Amino acid sequence: MDKLNISVLFVDDEKILRTVYSKIIGSWVQEVYLAENGVEGIALYNKHKPDLVITDIKMPVMSGLDMTIMIRNQYPKARVIVLSAFSEANYLIRAIEVGIKNFLLKPVDNNRLLQAITDQAAEIELENKLIEEETKRIKAEVELKHNEQVLQAVSEIAAHLLRVGYNPPSVEFCIQRLGIAARVSRVYLFENYNHEGLPFSRQTHEWTESGIVSQLDNENLIAVPHHDPSFKRWAETLGRHETIHGLVDDFPDVEKEVLVPQEIVSIIAIPVFVNDYWFGFIGFDDCVNRREWTSSEINTLMTAANLIGSAIHRSNIENQLHRFNAELESRVEQRTVSLQEEIQERKVAEAMLRQSEEKYRSIFENANDAIFLSINAQIQLINPRFYELTGYYPNQMIGKSFLEIVHPDFKETVYNNYKKRLTNDSEIQSYDILIITAGKKQKWVEIKSKSIIWEGSAGLLTFLTDIQDRKDFEHELKDLNTNLEARVLEELKHREKQQELFMHKSKLESLGELSAGMAHEINQPLGGLSISLDNILDDISHDRLETNYLRGKINLMFNDIDRIKKIIDHVRMFSREQQTEQQQVFDITKVIDNSLLLVNKLFVNNQINLVVKINNSQVGAFGNPFRLEQVLLNLLSNSKYATDKKSNNYKGVFVKSIQMESSNSNTHHIIKVTDNGIGIPENIIGNVFDPFFTTKNANDGTGLGLSISYGIIRDMKGSIEVESVEGEYTIVTVKIPVYKDEYGRA
Repeated sequence: MDKLNISVLFVDDEKILRTVYSKIIGSWVQEVYLAENGVEGIALYNKHKPDLVITDIKMPVMSGLDMTIMIRNQYPKARVIVLSAFSEANYLIRAIEVGIKNFLLKPVDNNRLLQAITDQAAEIELENKLIEEETKRIKAEVELKHNEQVLQAVSEIAAHLLRVGYNPPSVEFCIQRLGIAARVSRVYLFENYNHEGLPFSRQTHEWTESGIVSQLDNENLIAVPHHDPSFKRWAETLGRHETIHGLVDDFPDVEKEVLVPQEIVSIIAIPVFVNDYWFGFIGFDDCVNRREWTSSEINTLMTAANLIGSAIHRSNIENQLHRFNAELESRVEQRTVSLQEEIQERKVAEAMLRQSEEKYRSIFENANDAIFLSINAQIQLINPRFYELTGYYPNQMIGKSFLEIVHPDFKETVYNNYKKRLTNDSEIQSYDILIITAGKKQKWVEIKSKSIIWEGSAGLLTFLTDIQDRKDFEHELKDLNTNLEARVLEELKHREKQQELFMHKSKLESLGELSAGMAHEINQPLGGLSISLDNILDDISHDRLETNYLRGKINLMFNDIDRIKKIIDHVRMFSREQQTEQQQVFDITKVIDNSLLLVNKLFVNNQINLVVKINNSQVGAFGNPFRLEQVLLNLLSNSKYATDKKSNNYKGVFVKSIQMESSNSNTHHIIKVTDNGIGIPENIIGNVFDPFFTTKNANDGTGLGLSISYGIIRDMKGSIEVESVEGEYTIVTVKIPVYKDEYGRA
């Protein structure tokens, strides 16, 4: 089989076992480290940080459990499997307390060991995947927010360029806005020019973040020849409408000689084209972080570069028109009077042109999205953003229907909304559709229309917003949420198993505390058996054994044997793991008797005055009787601890007293356990049912007893309440519903 992708630290004081298991485990996992005691094991763990520790319990210098405690104090998530030849319950209980993942008895079956290691490897892989998926989700949210900021900046510079045109102040505004939104250290614009027939580039504008050194006076950037080795690759790549981006450490050495002195860590350069002419490029430097540029960032910044190119093109056209108008006016002034009529007609044409330009400008200033004007379902005008969004030039769309680029699944919706908008002036809310770009790609857009009158005709002004990135991120987040729900369900199942383990552990703790009393209960009938056998042997030795006497003695011996068997059978059934599904109708009085059977002698030996007041009416309850017995034993154990502790600190004569009483109402069984022990302080009584909360020291309890008892009573649809006065008494009241059959009879 393929090796598991984990590392294992194996700790055992027997050299032969270390040698054997290093080969066996080494054939299963990627790396195995060996240690002969706990101290060496801790040193290797700190050095290599293995994924899993497999250790023996008893070792010289430091035991496996002590080593585990020290490791988990520093690394709480450390995973440990114990291999031991000792199967006593105290080893298992302590292993559970320190967080052992598995407990295997030596000699260990290799298949069981492999399964235990495989299970841990699967949990490690699952945890790593959950962390990875969470990291991806957070990264996706950050990238989405960052891209939205950059998109907002692009929209703002588009509106700014449309409003004021291309000029030095507008360029400074654009690169500053882009730099802040993109969170870079430096943004600059390079323009191409020719000198003596050779192409050059020079830096003309720059924005820098606070603390970043400006490069406007850098002599290496004043005139950069395109044939220079440090710029040749850039000129060829940018001239092909492609970007230069990445970490400077990955660039050729000849280029790093220019970039490194500028303290650039990561860079992206995007070409600026003006009507298919390479005008120059806009650059973005990150002088702090090793930044990997995402495709969405690159596409958004390319859009900004295209907007600047469009603004330059528009500025060039406007300058040409101004020059043409100036020349034309000069010629008109030189013409004869016979051309006055022609001059007047030209002025009228200019006025109409200005009016048309004002309308056109008004349309573009109403929104930063792609816009088109349609009359009679045919497109009349589009803005530059429409080309950037769809890839279609004006000559490809003017005179045609917008439905030609709408995805077939949305054509009917768009057409119906178009007719409603023309006949009803009420606003139609925006909605999302798919379009087909000139590159035959599907793209999500948000569409919204407004009716207008254009040159005397009714038409629609339609706005399109690019929401492709938002849709992509929504899909990714949906997948992440689906995977996360599955992981949560698995974790809930895992927690249910842990709860069962804690409940069984609490039961074993109760049995451990009551072991002395049970031993006395068994020793008493054993003593009777021994005396009876001695009497029989004595009669035999004196030849005076009578049949009736022998039969009587044997009956007494059988009674003692039955008593021992009853105690052992009950302890075995109580200690067995009871599933919540094993529920039945049972007699609460019998459960109370069984609980007292286990603690009676223990309380007598500890000089505790146990008072019992039981209502013997046989009214049933529904649930798991062994779980209820576990609750009662836990309450009696807590009362014993409270009275013992008060007795140890009491000056004078103190009589330890515990009382258990039961009663019935029409709806509930009521069981009260009262002691005159140390009581519970008022400021912590509200925490007594919290898991792992305890006022005992580490050797006396784990804080699981009352928490588990609360869960057991809650599952039986009952309640458990605590009343206490510090230093005087504690009363715990348990209420359990009376079982009633389908006819409502108890």
